[in-house]
Amino acid sequence: MRLVGLVVIGCAIGAGVARAQPAHLNPDEVPGAALEAEPPQIDVLTFGTGEPIFEKFGHAALCLRYHDPQHPSVCFNYGVTNFAETDAMVWNFLRGQQRFWVEPTSLATMVSFYEWEDRDIWVQTLPATVDARALEAALWANLDEDKRFYNYDHFFDNCTTRLRDLIDQAAHGALRAGTDVRYPVSFRDIGRPGLAEFPALLVLSDLMTGRRIDAYPTVWEAMFHPVIFRHELEVQLGAVPRQLSRRHGPAFPTEVGSTGRLGLFAVGLAFAIPLVIAQWRRRFVRAAVAWLTLELVVLGVLVWGLAIVSSIPAVRYNEAVLVVMPLDLVLPFLGAARRRRYALARVALLVAVSLLAAIGVLHQPLWVLIAVVFVPMITIALELPHGLRASARTLHVPAGFVAARPVVAAVAAPVVAAPVVIAPDEISADLN
Repeated sequence: MRLVGLVVIGCAIGAGVARAQPAHLNPDEVPGAALEAEPPQIDVLTFGTGEPIFEKFGHAALCLRYHDPQHPSVCFNYGVTNFAETDAMVWNFLRGQQRFWVEPTSLATMVSFYEWEDRDIWVQTLPATVDARALEAALWANLDEDKRFYNYDHFFDNCTTRLRDLIDQAAHGALRAGTDVRYPVSFRDIGRPGLAEFPALLVLSDLMTGRRIDAYPTVWEAMFHPVIFRHELEVQLGAVPRQLSRRHGPAFPTEVGSTGRLGLFAVGLAFAIPLVIAQWRRRFVRAAVAWLTLELVVLGVLVWGLAIVSSIPAVRYNEAVLVVMPLDLVLPFLGAARRRRYALARVALLVAVSLLAAIGVLHQPLWVLIAVVFVPMITIALELPHGLRASARTLHVPAGFVAARPVVAAVAAPVVAAPVVIAPDEISADLN
């Protein structure tokens, strides 16, 4: 779920968190082949969300349930990695090279662990139309050193897609049949409910992830998410989910109320308003520009840095690079005239980006980010509020009307100067 996978993992790792995982079977406890003449029952376990931020998207495992009580049921967990290697893990995720692998765990241990974590647990027994013997052989074979490791991809190769592919192969394509149609929700919106509690991370995901996750997956691709996977197992194979365990704590919010974009806009105003006041009073203008530049450069370095460093398409191809730029660092060092020309060029680029977004060429949620950059740039380019006063005299508009509220004048400038930058119907949705 790389929509927010990088955000989630980066925050979790940055906090120094290394969570426990279900205990694995010892090598001498792993038979590595069929244990009984009769094929085992195949169970799919899916797990609800947990307390830590990196458990907000659920999990899944595939289990072999044997008939002889002396043969304990075994679950295969494809979500195992070394969470202790924090520095290397951040870099590997950015490069798309974080290695995960499969580990066998007893069914009792698996269920007990997630009950201890107070997470919902569902089980689905696959029907007889799925070749249980072939699936059993594939699972044991995946423990071989040349097959057990894979580079994790949140959308296209994760702990759930591994199970999906194995089951479809054993079901002779029945799981995939007819799922090449478009899923009604984009990759980005599939991931948003997992971060409903964290508006700040929703904003970060808007900044850090690019247009690829604004695409709509097929139903098959959407099965990267455990909830959708569980639903499609029932629809496609008739595997009815049964809840084994229910969370005792309060339910986690899944409705995205605030997207956090209003907060981002408020932060942008906090950096822009001092510039309006400084230009109005004609004092400390360079200091106000330096204060503003701090915000613009931080945003630019974050977006451009990740786009340059990461090999992940969902991060590298980020339309936000057209809006925020590290080059804004030059603002405090330019003279007044050159600063205005630079700001005017940035305004022209923002207008062009707005037009491309309005006609559907650009797909990311950029409107609030555009406003955050547009307000200070138009303030510099037009020397607001004095520029409005000069225009008012030229047009014979009472100067007091313009000068009475310079801060409000600057905030309204995007609408006055370039109404296409922020479409009212778009911005109202984005600020919710």
